[in-house]
Amino acid sequence: MEADAMAMTQPTATTGGGGPSNGAMAMALESFDISLVDANAAGSIPNQYEENVDHLRKLFSQNNLVSFSIAHIACSAGSSSGDNYMSVVKRVTISKANDEEEQQQQQQKQQKKQQHQQQDQVLASSEKVTVIIKRQIPSLSRRQLYRCEEAFSNEINVYRHLVPVLRRYSQHQLFPLCHIADTHDQGESGEPIIVLQDLKSLGFRMQNRLAGLELRHCLLVMKKLAQLHAASLAAQQLESLHFAEKCGHMSEIVYCQQAADFYSHILDTSVQQALDSLHSSNADGSLTAPIRLIQQLQPKLFEQLQRQINAAAESPLSVVCHGDLWVNNIMFRSQPEEAIFFDLQAMRRTSPVFDILHFIYTSTRRQLRDVHTDTMLAAYAEALARELGHQLRHTPAAKELAGLCETFSLQRLSAEYVRQVHYGLAICMWILPAVTFDPNNLPNLDVISELNRNGKEIKYTLKLTPEYHLRIRELAMEFYEHGYLEEMQAKL
Repeated sequence: MEADAMAMTQPTATTGGGGPSNGAMAMALESFDISLVDANAAGSIPNQYEENVDHLRKLFSQNNLVSFSIAHIACSAGSSSGDNYMSVVKRVTISKANDEEEQQQQQQKQQKKQQHQQQDQVLASSEKVTVIIKRQIPSLSRRQLYRCEEAFSNEINVYRHLVPVLRRYSQHQLFPLCHIADTHDQGESGEPIIVLQDLKSLGFRMQNRLAGLELRHCLLVMKKLAQLHAASLAAQQLESLHFAEKCGHMSEIVYCQQAADFYSHILDTSVQQALDSLHSSNADGSLTAPIRLIQQLQPKLFEQLQRQINAAAESPLSVVCHGDLWVNNIMFRSQPEEAIFFDLQAMRRTSPVFDILHFIYTSTRRQLRDVHTDTMLAAYAEALARELGHQLRHTPAAKELAGLCETFSLQRLSAEYVRQVHYGLAICMWILPAVTFDPNNLPNLDVISELNRNGKEIKYTLKLTPEYHLRIRELAMEFYEHGYLEEMQAKL
């Protein structure tokens, strides 16, 4: 999520080195069977992926998650090292228990078969279901510093209140199905919990964030993003009061007054590390002008983003935005060809162009943007008009359809894209360390949080990768050559 990536770009507490850390919690990948874990055993070793099996059985039964008796529950990491920083993500495998008749039949067969045949039949008769469980990170100081509790609470509220409304106005699956989203899991700890459909079991896979997405993937994202925004607009048109009440359950977790000091500091350090990188790459003087213009933008950049994102939220034509749409929060499958979004912690209501800019400048390379930005915007506008037509044509809001399509036409969308393009610059400088990080060099954010409770005295410590320096140079030259930097400076 946005705050995930922002946590990753958070510089660490120790001094020295040439750049901020790629702060992420490295996740162990070993699986273990929690049906064998005695939560009360003396001397047991805490494990961030451990769950109380008896409590899970009860929880799953109460919520009708499975219709069979559970034999075993095994838990493993639900994401790779460096892919998640604001919560603990677990993949839970639920194995079906054989009923008594099946067990008797199996015993009879085992008497007649060889050992290897017996083993084959046991495996063949087993049934398994996998789900994803999200929990809050254990470190209280880290929760406080990175506003993890606020982010987790926002995601719970989105799944409970907003996603059901959006589903009514979309014929497409926008997010993983949510089985459970609760601020209290009814267990002894009373911790919040989110239980989601395992997209991997449906054939969805993540793409390589370092490579940058190809055009075909980008067009799938633009189509899915248009479906999300169209569902929001349709709900606004057809049940505005109810929709407004549901949107009221969302909370801004980044561009709000409570978080402004912390995140403005993080953005400022991200911009400064980008400037330091550009200075080191400026032997030929070609970056002198871009550096100067970015330096002039730096002092008020967060304030400008905060003002414009929140102002757009007040518009009657605002939409529910994902809020953190980058390659790490999108999965794809080829049959049928489709994209799907997840990690809804930063979901907010604002202009749709912020979702578009966020995705394009965090998940693509300059070569693709130079050639295909217009293609991507056109794909979005076409899909949005098509979805709005499907949802509104035979409703009382049909008379508003032409006006909505004009408001979100390609011409107006392109103009708004350029007007808000500084968001693309800022979010790229902010998140690029998370895109290009070295997975073998991940610091411990829990330790960092303990040493820096207010987040104000953090220093760079890890060397940024060559890929980071290359992309920052590409970004600066792109904005300079397109005239964006000078236009942005003129608006200040």
